[in-house]
Amino acid sequence: MPGDVKENAPAWAHAVAGQIAGMTGLLVVHPIDTVKIRMQARVNAPPVSAVSTVSSLMQREGPMAFYRGIGAPMVAYGLINAVAFTTHTEVVRLLRGELGGSGGSPLLKDPYLIGLAGGAAAGFTSSFVRGPAERVKTVQQVAESSCGTGKVPEKYRGTIRTAATLAKEHGLLKGWFTGTGATVAREIPQCAVYFLTYDSIRHACEKAAGPGYETAGIVFAGGSAGVVQWMATYPLDVIKSRMQAFPPGTYNGFLDCAMKSLRAEGPGVFVRGLEMALLRAFPLHASIFLTCETIHGMLAKYREEQEAERRWEQTGKL
Repeated sequence: MPGDVKENAPAWAHAVAGQIAGMTGLLVVHPIDTVKIRMQARVNAPPVSAVSTVSSLMQREGPMAFYRGIGAPMVAYGLINAVAFTTHTEVVRLLRGELGGSGGSPLLKDPYLIGLAGGAAAGFTSSFVRGPAERVKTVQQVAESSCGTGKVPEKYRGTIRTAATLAKEHGLLKGWFTGTGATVAREIPQCAVYFLTYDSIRHACEKAAGPGYETAGIVFAGGSAGVVQWMATYPLDVIKSRMQAFPPGTYNGFLDCAMKSLRAEGPGVFVRGLEMALLRAFPLHASIFLTCETIHGMLAKYREEQEAERRWEQTGKL
């Protein structure tokens, strides 16, 4: 697809493409995310390997345990990506002086600073959807391990039931939004790195390999962006997961969680589950960007056909 198709797309197209891409990516990698969360949420216990975690899940809870908690993110992750992709595009246009097609003076000229700022803005806005969704998801994913019975409590069976339980037991704000501040702290740097890495690698691939390898470039750039963002911000994700996995009040904020975890388990706690995050990152983000770019191409073709139809009706010419 030509490079300007996505950049010239209206905001609604970014929202649609982000929605579909987010849901597609989630279906690909949710089982890996479940293993990662289980490894991160082991508090005051010896670390276990990914293989051991997978084996324990299979033996104690069966294969469907790997998809536990998918309801909340399936509903929300499309919206998360829609918000993130739309925000990134509109902020980049604003900084370039292109918002609304006004052709005004750019607020920033350095393309790297523009990319970082657009990504950071995307991380900030999407956090307020992502935070509650990941709170519900994380509680479901660790429900069996936290009660230690080998069974999931009835109150945590299903996304809606879990969300209702959290709101009833802790109130809507604490029940759903615990860890959202930590989500903001993770998402701002993560998305800043994410979008800049994707754009940089994709443009380098286009320059080096040409349009004949466009799909391969999208896959490589998307997967690489996912890996780089986790390498840069993984300790923040560990803290976020711990805050969201346990009842409100367990930790008195982001720094308290970090210090308690460090004192109790040493610095290694901040890379616990990293291998699963990296294993998950490449296929997830490769599929997200490939889907997103494909949808943009389809929507661009649709817009062209609609415009041609309007011209025919008005002038009798295509």
